[in-house]
Amino acid sequence: MKNLFGGGSDEEVIRLAGEFLTKDAVVESIFTVLPNLQKLKFSHDRHLGLFNEVLGGNREKEGELQAVRQEVSAQLGLFRGMALLAGTQDPTIPQKLGLQQQQPITKRTAGILTAPENSRMVYDGHTIVARANAVKGAKSYEVWGCDGDPMTESNWRHLTTSCRVNRIEIAGLTPGKMFYFRIRAIAPSGPGSWTNFMSMMAI
Repeated sequence: MKNLFGGGSDEEVIRLAGEFLTKDAVVESIFTVLPNLQKLKFSHDRHLGLFNEVLGGNREKEGELQAVRQEVSAQLGLFRGMALLAGTQDPTIPQKLGLQQQQPITKRTAGILTAPENSRMVYDGHTIVARANAVKGAKSYEVWGCDGDPMTESNWRHLTTSCRVNRIEIAGLTPGKMFYFRIRAIAPSGPGSWTNFMSMMAI
């Protein structure tokens, strides 16, 4: 029977829901990887503690610091995706977080460059260096930074542009301040997609 409210016919919706109910273990596992405020606070506190240790001279903790930084960045990226998804039901949620809804892909933007993969920020002495994999068709790469709420688009500003993406040095940052970074490829036709943002404190 046709569903007058949209979303597929009754038969289709019943079938899909039934299939999900038979895969309860898989569905339950989704919730174990989703972020929550408790997980984020724990990771944030650990990130801050490890950063202070490295800042104090404990270079042996640099590996742990990089790992927890990537963990926090991944959780923030998931939160952003969840907020945008929730926005399909309640548009005020991403609006309150300062997120812009992704525009539908048109023929004009269908050939947009992909986001650089394996993006990361590392310390080289007291210098922060951005690194990622090259993107086919890219002529240069931009790094943008944010020292405020990374969910608010107006907080982001251009930091530097480089012809190579395997080593982009970031200068002019205030020591002791936490920054968020993101990278995108640039082609003659325009900019590509952003990477997920990454966090690191300037030293």
